This record gives sequence, C-alpha cells and structure tokens, in this order.
Amino acid sequence: MRGAINTLLRACVAFALAVLPVLGGQGVAEAHASVVSTSPTGWDVLAASPAEVSLTFSEPVDLGLAAIRLLGPGGDTITTGAPAHPAGRPEAVVVAVPRALSDGTYTVDWQVTSADTHPIRGGFVFSVGQPSTSSPAAPPADAHAEPDRVVGLAYGTAKWSSFAGLALLAGAAFFAVWCQAGTAVGRRVRGLLAGGWWALLGATVLVLLLYGPYATGRPLTAALDPSLVAATASTRLGLAMLARLLVLVLVGVALRWFARHPHVIADRRRRGIAVLAATGVLAATWSASSHSAGGDLVGLALVADTAHLTAMAVWLGGLVVVAAVVVRSDDVPAMRVAVPRFSRVALVSVLVLVGTGLFQSWRLVGTPSALVGTSYGRVLLVKAVLVVVLLALGAAARRWVRRHYGFAVVTVSDKRRAARGPGDGQVRRFGAVVAAEAVIATVVLGFTAVLVNTETVAVQQAAATRPAPTPTRPAPAPGEPVTADFDAGGAAGRGKVAALVAPGASGGHELHVAVLDERGQPKAVAEVRAALSHSERSPAPLPVPLRYGGVPGHYVSNAFSVPVSGAWSLSLAIRTSDVDEAIVDVPVGIP
Repeated sequence: MRGAINTLLRACVAFALAVLPVLGGQGVAEAHASVVSTSPTGWDVLAASPAEVSLTFSEPVDLGLAAIRLLGPGGDTITTGAPAHPAGRPEAVVVAVPRALSDGTYTVDWQVTSADTHPIRGGFVFSVGQPSTSSPAAPPADAHAEPDRVVGLAYGTAKWSSFAGLALLAGAAFFAVWCQAGTAVGRRVRGLLAGGWWALLGATVLVLLLYGPYATGRPLTAALDPSLVAATASTRLGLAMLARLLVLVLVGVALRWFARHPHVIADRRRRGIAVLAATGVLAATWSASSHSAGGDLVGLALVADTAHLTAMAVWLGGLVVVAAVVVRSDDVPAMRVAVPRFSRVALVSVLVLVGTGLFQSWRLVGTPSALVGTSYGRVLLVKAVLVVVLLALGAAARRWVRRHYGFAVVTVSDKRRAARGPGDGQVRRFGAVVAAEAVIATVVLGFTAVLVNTETVAVQQAAATRPAPTPTRPAPAPGEPVTADFDAGGAAGRGKVAALVAPGASGGHELHVAVLDERGQPKAVAEVRAALSHSERSPAPLPVPLRYGGVPGHYVSNAFSVPVSGAWSLSLAIRTSDVDEAIVDVPVGIP
C-alpha cells in the first residue's frame, strides 16, 4: 500500500511539473468557427434590397447540413438560393436573394457546422428602407433548435461506444499478435476481438444516423430520414464515418483471412506493425472530425491525435484482455509470456499518451487559468486526474510483474518457482489492480467522448450558441428597467445588472446596461455582451452591439431594431476577469 501511495504522489508531482510549464506559454485556441462579419451587417438599414446574404467565419465551415433562413417583416419565409461557398472561399457562406425585398425589418437565422463537426448557429436582423413599426405575425419556432436531450444522450452514447469498440478491437488484436499467450487464451482473445469489431461497426452506423438530428435539432425519429442521412453523408463527419466503415470492412476481411492462414506473417514485429497501422487508419477517422481538425497547427495536431488514440486503444484494450482473460485463465506459462510483454507495451503506450496529451492541452487549453475557467478545461482536468490514477495503478502492476516474472532462471529453485508461478492470492491481487485500471479506463473513455462534444472556448461562445431562454418572470412594460443579480465567481465576481430598452432619439431602440457592485455602486468590468431572443420570432439569439457609455459599468446600444415588439429575453454576458464570466437572462419589454 505504501508503495502504491508513493507511486501516486510521484505521478501527481510529475504531472504538475509537466503540465504547468507547458500551459504557461500558449493562449487559448479557439477550435470552433465564429462569425467574423456578415453582409448586411447586424442592425444595418439598407437603402436598397440586397442581392445576397453572406456570412464570413474565422475558419472553414461545412455546408452539408448548413441552412440560412430569411424571414420577412410579416414572419413569412423568403425564398433564397442554396448555401454556397463564394469563389471557393470555404470560410464564407452566401445565399442569393432572388427578388427585391420590400421595406421593413428582416431576420436571418443561420446554422453551419465547423471543421470539428460541431453545429454552430446564430442570427441577426437588418432593415430595408425603414425599420418595421408594426408587430408582424410570429412564424413557427422550428428554426435551428438545439438538440433535445434524448438525441444528445443517444449521440453521446454512440460516440462512447465507438471509442470502446476501437479499444477492444485494437487492444485484443495487438495482444494476440504481440503477446502470444497460448492457444486457449488466444481463442478467448479472438472472441473479444470479434466483439470489438461488431461494437465499433454498430456504433459507427449509429453516429452516422444520429449526427443529422443532433446537428439540426430534429427529433430522434428523423435519424432514418433518407434526405437527412444523405445530407449527413456529405459532411466532414459523415465522410469520416463512411471511411471508417470501409476500413472496418477491410479489417474484417483481413482478420478472417489471417485466422485461416495464421502463418503467412510469421514475424511478431511485422504483425504488430500491421495491427498498429490499421489502428492508426481507424483512429484518423476520429481525428479528421475532431478538435484537431480546426484551429492552429492542424497538420501536427492530426498526427498527434491519431497517435494518442492509437496508444489509448492498444493500452486500454489490452488491459481488458489481461483482466478478463489472462488473469482468469490460470495458465502459468501463458501469463509468464504475455504479462511481461504487455507490461512493456503499456509503458510505451503511456509515454505516447502523455506526450501527445500535453501537446493537445497546450494547443487547445493554453493557460492554467483556462483549465478551470472553461468547460473544456475542467473536463480535461478531470480526465488528467483519472489518467494519473491509471499511471499509479500501472506502475504498481509493473512492479508486480518485475517481482514475479523478472528474475533469471539459474538454479533448481528458480526453475521450480518459474513452473509454479505466483500464488493464487498474489494473482488475485494483481487481477484486482488490472481490473481497477480497466474500470477507470472505461470512465476515461467517457470523458474522452465528452471532450469530443465540448467546445474548447465554451464560455466565450455560450451567449451565441444557446437556445432562446424562457423568461422566469413577466416582462416589464416597455420603457421600464429590469434588474438581476449575477455571480461570475472569483474575488469580485458578484453584483447587479440593470437593463432598460427605450425608444431611440433618431428611430429604432436604445439599450442601456448598468453593472453595479453589491452596494449598488457603478462597477467596472472587463466586458459586457448582449443578445436578444424571442421564443417564436427569433429562434437564434440576435447580438446587440454595445459601446462604453462613458462611466464605469455603463454600456449603450443606439438605434437598433427588432422585427417584433413586446416581450423579449435579454441575455447579458458579464465578464469580470480573463476567465470569470456570468450569463444572466432577463425579460425586457420592447416598445
């Protein structure tokens, strides 16, 4: 027990010494696309009807499931052209407006998927001639909804199952060709290998079917919609899933052929290289549709992520084989050969995991404060702690292997000890350690699946990507202020915020936002962002540009327009430091 505790402490110290210097030298990387500009611009009043509506993003976006809907002053949908990349610019999306627009205020609801396959959505308004003064009829609230919980849970489960299938397939295959644990054990390992292949195949099909409803906000029943499946197949993730299915079919054929001709590749190293190559190709189908596909250093990130997944699969899948098959076999000769070999494989895998994991942390998180200041950082931190525990358990297992299988056979007593092997109680303790590793590894896979679906800069993008909130209290009458408390965390993160929407002096509306401390005095903050949402009229939040009002904590937006008056929800993002931010939703009345 004391040895395990010392190992855990050493692992924690090594982790801290390795991570903190790395994180100190890089800013947070934004792995999702964000809107750089739109044409027309938000709240713009045009003298003439635009010929097209365009959006430019910070990185290339996918058009497979893209949708841009233009809503007229009366709530009707204006027919537009199909979304396209203008002049081969993958970071821009444009739709043609085939007919002249009449005077009034128009709403643009848009949705695309970023390079890492995450759906992003938003909206803005512009006016032609004069802004609308009447309250137009509200259209159906079906545009670009967020995925419901059932779809999100099913999609997340399918992603986790795909990781588990890869680990079982690759780990069992590499164990079979590299560790060579004997005939009886080998048959059980081949059973796990087949289970991993089928699990990965089924999970891949489910991911392909569920991504469409997940990205477009449609219900689970839409998973079998042929048009949605076809649209999904044209996206980056869809192409990656189709490629994975093709590779899986080829791997299945190869496995069947090698099962019938086991001596075609007699050299153990060549077999191991073949398994690692196939695992790397499968892992690349994840990397091509993950956070590694966006942001900076994409080429290096793709290589590192592929190596990370390959090492993860070989190590974690091998743990399952040792815990479920080898330890329970009571086959002393098989354990004497297989366990030391896998111990060395595990060590190499861990070194690859740590190196590639540190690189990805440096690239996607950047600073120590972002580890606790963003949802991605917090999930990554929990995963890292679990990996430290795995390292400690792995070190304990390696010591057991050296103690029982690391001695040289030079005497008659040694020969008897080698033939007898460790006692039953010792084997059970070793099996318990390996089983604990396998259980924790399963949890790590779950956090890996969560990381794949988590925005690396979730705090900064939360206000732009959330659905229209439902007010918790009635909206005040137009022209009346509304107040709310906020708590952004940190040393000085608490206070109050007051908002008032009033008629503008030169038309449109004005928004005044005042940030106050707990005593009711003006409070200077790092940033305030605002967005308006209407549960029916504007499914996507409409950003409201704010400028400094001249005194601490006072922010103003002049002469903006909305397509319908009445009760709206105002979302205020109040950032009090580099990483501390609170988002407050308050109902407002707009005259």
